[in-house]
Amino acid sequence: MSSPLPKVALFDMDGTLFDTERLWAEALVLVFETLGLRQRTETIMALIYGMAWPDAFATLKRTFPDALADFTASRLGHQLCLKFSELFALNPPVIESAARLLQRLHAAGIRCAYVSGSPRRTIEENLHRSHLFDFFAHDCSVPSDDVHRGKPHPDGYLLALQRLGVNATDAVVFEDSRVGSQAALAAGIPHVYVCPPPNVPPQDYPAEALRMASWDDVLKEVPPCP
Repeated sequence: MSSPLPKVALFDMDGTLFDTERLWAEALVLVFETLGLRQRTETIMALIYGMAWPDAFATLKRTFPDALADFTASRLGHQLCLKFSELFALNPPVIESAARLLQRLHAAGIRCAYVSGSPRRTIEENLHRSHLFDFFAHDCSVPSDDVHRGKPHPDGYLLALQRLGVNATDAVVFEDSRVGSQAALAAGIPHVYVCPPPNVPPQDYPAEALRMASWDDVLKEVPPCP
């Protein structure tokens, strides 16, 4: 991590703080089954890994035009969120090393916000369930509801920087996906860490992104609070 410590830390949610990229795919498989469409979780993950919902829906609509002919992004998204919420509640899949990093940064006085392709309601439910809600500046965070273009476009990160009132060089980003790291770098943020959870589709990360084996490796760079 850059020295001195950054002013703000921006976290992705799915795949970074929560091991939920697979959970979203599993929820979508369950929704598809109600439509008579059988798909493997791995197939869905390979199609939409790391994408914001509008882009994921467009990809799914192109791939399964007949099954989704009568669906809008809002209608399918509503069904998806219901299934996802049920799965998440059974066993909140917190990535513990990322949670430790978040808590240490917060304790060090670094403002933390999220930039996510998930809707605000889902994110806030998950953070409450995981007892991580209070570590984020929610008025400065950016869910999918707040931008028209998701990752890899930089819009979410640019809006977060604007809301936080900082320059790109004052921020550090924690991501898991290719599109997420591309978005952060396109926003001009020079310090972008990536650490995908196990068993995810292969990712072709930008050369500028710092690939980590564990978030605990980043945690070592943050001095413990007295």
